[in-house]
Amino acid sequence: MVGMKGVIEAYNSDGIRKFFITKPSRALALYIIGSTKSSTIPRISIAGATPQATMFTPALDAEYLVYGRALSMKEIPITPEGIPTPAVLTRAILNVSNLPFFVVDSGSYLEPKIPKITLSSRNIGGRIDIEQALPEGTSEKLFNEARIIGRTLLKCCDIATIGESIPGGTTTALGIMVSLGYEAWDLISSAGPQNPLDLKRRVVAKGLERCKDLPTKDPFKANDCLGDPVHISMAGIVAGALENDLKVILAGGTQMGAVLAILKRLNFKLEDKLIIGTTRWIIEDPTSDIIKIVKMIDEKVPIAAFDYNFSDSPYEGLRYYEKGFVKEGVGAGGTALLALLSGKISRDDIIKAVYNEYGNLIRGESPEG
Repeated sequence: MVGMKGVIEAYNSDGIRKFFITKPSRALALYIIGSTKSSTIPRISIAGATPQATMFTPALDAEYLVYGRALSMKEIPITPEGIPTPAVLTRAILNVSNLPFFVVDSGSYLEPKIPKITLSSRNIGGRIDIEQALPEGTSEKLFNEARIIGRTLLKCCDIATIGESIPGGTTTALGIMVSLGYEAWDLISSAGPQNPLDLKRRVVAKGLERCKDLPTKDPFKANDCLGDPVHISMAGIVAGALENDLKVILAGGTQMGAVLAILKRLNFKLEDKLIIGTTRWIIEDPTSDIIKIVKMIDEKVPIAAFDYNFSDSPYEGLRYYEKGFVKEGVGAGGTALLALLSGKISRDDIIKAVYNEYGNLIRGESPEG
């Protein structure tokens, strides 16, 4: 793995080497979807054509992963500029690598029309500047339900990648980290080249004024107040996976700091068992700092990134990724790393698969299914 073409050793190369010292034989990808009304705050998220459309994005991402098209609406999620969801990248990787995967619904506003695992306490996240993120006690229930998935479903493999789709998630992730005492105010990323950090800070600050007794060391209290359904569920799955002695690629950008913060406050030992898998765009983002986030929470957690580069893409929609749009999501970075680990495909295979997938998409060539 270390030194493999397509892999950027962003932080803690020794930890990456230890993590991948043996080649995994059984892998699984999980994608956790959920919604937060925080995404409807204008300018907070561009993971949808309009602020309200961001509420539909998780379900449409999941449908695209499974079927290669959206079922609940006519179009897949796009930014206001028309740039496609990173689910396009992830689906291409899943297909070319033949990786098995499941979708877990922790609280999607729109229920996707796919086979999926649904957490019984699924709940749509509230708008954190003016209301509770989740009803009291919900975060602990979601964590424990997700932990069962990690304990049971993931017994089938020795490594798993866990990704997410939640527009507005960098804002709620900031809320989680700050609520747990981490000074992450200026470190989170954005799906656009203009990162609205001032707006995100104001939203979280209003939430802190609304909530009492924060910061806290209780991740369930913090998440009920300023979090969302997805990050707490991701933490639960990781917890169950670690109890099975699995290795986990936490697939995402700066949001993964919230998952680390939850696990850290619950005293889980992550060394040699977990890495963050992201994209080059996150590592090179001048408006955020994933490395500083990780060092602040658990400096032993390594960060690896897949070296996507669409500069020479024949498709303008993909070239926009090189201009600071999207950057990460739906496990695009971690899924690519997991696919490379199989040893059956290369970085070039992945890039070619993405181009083919995107080409089929804009030509309207939907697969059967």
